Amino acid sequence: MNILESKNINLLIDFDSTFVKVETLDILAEVCFGSDSNAVNNINDITNKAMNGEIPFDIALKKRVTILKANKKHINKTITIIKDSISKSFYKNKDFFKKNAANCFIVSGGFKEIIFPIVKSFGFKDENVYGNEFIYKNNGEIKTINRDNPLAHKLGKIKIANQINQNLSMNEYYKKNLIIGDGFTDYEIKKFGGAEKFIQFSENINRSILNPLADHIAYSFDDVINYIQKNL
Repeated sequence: MNILESKNINLLIDFDSTFVKVETLDILAEVCFGSDSNAVNNINDITNKAMNGEIPFDIALKKRVTILKANKKHINKTITIIKDSISKSFYKNKDFFKKNAANCFIVSGGFKEIIFPIVKSFGFKDENVYGNEFIYKNNGEIKTINRDNPLAHKLGKIKIANQINQNLSMNEYYKKNLIIGDGFTDYEIKKFGGAEKFIQFSENINRSILNPLADHIAYSFDDVINYIQKNL
């Protein structure tokens, strides 16, 4: 039995600045506009404000997608870049995810068509990866996002966390949700009852405004594993 199953835990993991070192839409903007573009700077600024809880995530997402002028070729190039930006301690613990795949979930405001090709090699199941979805024009350009996806809206991550528990079969008992992430939307999962613990992941960025809100501050995924082993 894997460690998460033995401790009755579902591990909910953020993607941007947690599983990977970067913010997906920031990289996509650089692919589209070049690293010196004003559009890139605007998207970076909106991202930081959203992650610090200064503006609602759904508004930030809408603003950033509006600025982007991306297509499927840009998406594929972004995937290639981000594959080389996996957080060091996540890459080191690749076997952990493969062994604990049934209890590991990606819950991200990023986009699944970028996320899944990256986490697939770590053993993540397609049905355990939750992200937003682009809607494309016939020519392959991004038209908009899927507004029916809970993650496109305020507090969407909480809805997904609750959905994960509701999806358990009748033979499975209640599991503790732990959320690991770097941003305010990750903390909100715990705040509104979607997880029992919020582990702030600070290997890539330490958003100090969140430090007092975290049950534990992890500076690597090894730290996360140690916390689970010793405290849960």
